Amino acid sequence: MPFFRCFKREIFGEPQPDVEGVAAEPDQAKYGGFSEEDQISALVALTKDIYMAVERELKLAGFWESISARKRLEQDVQKILLQPENKMLPGIFVKRKSIISRVMEIAEKNHDTIIFAE
Repeated sequence: MPFFRCFKREIFGEPQPDVEGVAAEPDQAKYGGFSEEDQISALVALTKDIYMAVERELKLAGFWESISARKRLEQDVQKILLQPENKMLPGIFVKRKSIISRVMEIAEKNHDTIIFAE
């Protein structure tokens, strides 16, 4: 879930409250024409792909001590972000570096949870 929330925030932003403090109806034009269902399905697929790549790399011995292993994971995440099915997400190309950075932060913080989850 941390990856999903990160992607939702980075790609689609936070919903803006209206004047009464209640979340306003999402404006599809603001989200690149994505309905809420489309957003969720795209983010679930992206989260699954990223999580699998992170899990695979974190299971390697000495991952965090190896600069080359960390760079390889960053490259893998970038490849996933720039796949044709993900390139249609609004601002993904421009925000890719910050997304990659957040993925690495979340992976480091949740290292044990990721590698020992079944």
